[in-house]
Amino acid sequence: MIRVRSTLAAGALLCAGLAMTVTSHAATRYVFATFLGDAADKQKLSLYTSKNGLDFTLFADTGYTGPTGVLRDPSITKHTDGNYYIAYTIKSWTTTSSAFAIASSPDLKSWTFRAEIPAQVSGVKDTWAPEWFKDSDGSIHLIVSIDTNDTAFKSYLYTASDDTLTQWSAPKPLGIGPNYIDTFVVKVGATYHAFSKNETSKYIEHATATALTGPWTFTDTGNWAGWGSGKEGPALFQLDDGQWRMFMDCYGSCGTYLQATSNDLLVWSGSSTVSSLSGKVRHGTVLREGDSSAGSGGTSSGGTSGGGTSGGGTSSGGTSGGSESGAGTSSGGTSGNAGGSAGNASGGGAAGFGNGSGSAGAIATGGSPNGGGSAGASATGGARPAQAGAAGDDATSNGDGCSCAVPGSASNSQRRASVALLLTLGAALLRRRAQSPSR
Repeated sequence: MIRVRSTLAAGALLCAGLAMTVTSHAATRYVFATFLGDAADKQKLSLYTSKNGLDFTLFADTGYTGPTGVLRDPSITKHTDGNYYIAYTIKSWTTTSSAFAIASSPDLKSWTFRAEIPAQVSGVKDTWAPEWFKDSDGSIHLIVSIDTNDTAFKSYLYTASDDTLTQWSAPKPLGIGPNYIDTFVVKVGATYHAFSKNETSKYIEHATATALTGPWTFTDTGNWAGWGSGKEGPALFQLDDGQWRMFMDCYGSCGTYLQATSNDLLVWSGSSTVSSLSGKVRHGTVLREGDSSAGSGGTSSGGTSGGGTSGGGTSSGGTSGGSESGAGTSSGGTSGNAGGSAGNASGGGAAGFGNGSGSAGAIATGGSPNGGGSAGASATGGARPAQAGAAGDDATSNGDGCSCAVPGSASNSQRRASVALLLTLGAALLRRRAQSPSR
């Protein structure tokens, strides 16, 4: 009888270990939030999904517009409460607007209006394209393009005052502008990277800073990447291999939706058409979710950037980061992914930011925006570095932000440790069975 019980126990342990191994590799899903055009019936929320971040199919034409009947430029994240959040423009580009809005959903299909956030900028004329960003200290932000009767567009920073994402601080100038719109920020290591459209030249340009509110230095201007003018709405997210992808809206007569890729945020490929989205969508953002996922919106990473790091790539801290992130939380450690990873901020966890981890910090938690990602509240040592831009092995959501991971999920390193322990116990039971007299 003892032998039978031992055999059964060992078998159960082995099966449990195998089950944990299988479930620890959930497929990544990329969620793209967008609107379809300038016509009144197209300024509504649509969601597309993809398994590889390039081939997207329609998930839901939600019909959601909010109280104003207009929704444009949605930025998506997943928060620590498990819900998805979007921040969006509430008026047509031809109509003045003095606020932006936030809505939430448990399933990406049914959306509930949460709050209208006043611009609080004197003489405000237009309030456009709020983008989630979750910083490495866990704070959740929105970066909004605002012009006034006296000043061309500048980027302003709003900071969440509580976990409901309905209460926000008074705005602070980000330090980008005048005459820049659609600013999208990610953080890698100690460096903030901003990609923003120059409204004079119509090029997407690149600036860096060591603090979120600057001072910012434009390191790449004009046609630096060879993408040409007439591009706007840059939206960054990280892929499973750590590579960065940027989506761009080629507006006007161009009528195409474009993408470019980079290993380090510094050197980029030429632009190419995203055939699954081109001619259908406009300005939007991507939330990466799944196992160790990163979110949309800006995210921050704990890794270091640079072409030579981690095999030619940049290191990741994770984005927007939780398992599903939007704005991104960060965890300590440098990335050890083969080929190098870019390190996403995030998105994350809830506010589209990602949670990422390096070899020293395999588990990140928080709740933002993979952005990304959630607020990387804690990091623990891990045997394997997380994918760049991911939320970390056990992120909770985001940055791309702030997207965040689901609280309470086990990390890959934890699963591996558990499987190893179960297998060891199973082997010990089998040895005991072999050595015990039969009964």
